[in-house]
Amino acid sequence: MIRSLFMRYGLIAAAVSAMALLGPVTQAGVMVSAESAPVAAALGHPTSVISIEPGQRDTAAEPLGVQAWPVPSRRSYHITASCQPYAAAIRRGAAAWAGLTEGAGTPVQCTNSYITGCGGGSNVVGCNWGSGQRIALFMRGVRDGALLAAHEFGHNWFGHSGFRCAGWGSAQEVMAPSMCG
Repeated sequence: MIRSLFMRYGLIAAAVSAMALLGPVTQAGVMVSAESAPVAAALGHPTSVISIEPGQRDTAAEPLGVQAWPVPSRRSYHITASCQPYAAAIRRGAAAWAGLTEGAGTPVQCTNSYITGCGGGSNVVGCNWGSGQRIALFMRGVRDGALLAAHEFGHNWFGHSGFRCAGWGSAQEVMAPSMCG
């Protein structure tokens, strides 16, 4: 496909097409602030779950201690009734970000199925609309609910990173666009 574009439209079109196909893979480890992507922030930040082949790296294992990575501003959240069975995992995920406290603020709701209306993607297991206006989680759709919660809370400040699969290794890894497993 890229070759046919190159032949037809030249090098620039081929390069733009390749960047669109490769997407954030070319930016591994770099997080984009939520403010720098206003269209995505308005629609929400969808997080999908994908399957990985046996033998590929499984990054879902939670570290011994929560990292509490720094954030640019303090924020607050509250767990709605739909998330009460998952409250402990959500609190572990929130603890990954310094300055994020439980109380008022962003409502966190849980669903019984994949999330729709988040701005795209398939098998969406988490969404943060408006960089902290509302968060939805499909906790039964992932192996590590705390990691999913940490990822969605991270969208209060950050966009997706270039990592393929979310994991606990760094703030950038938490902000990968997919939960793999």
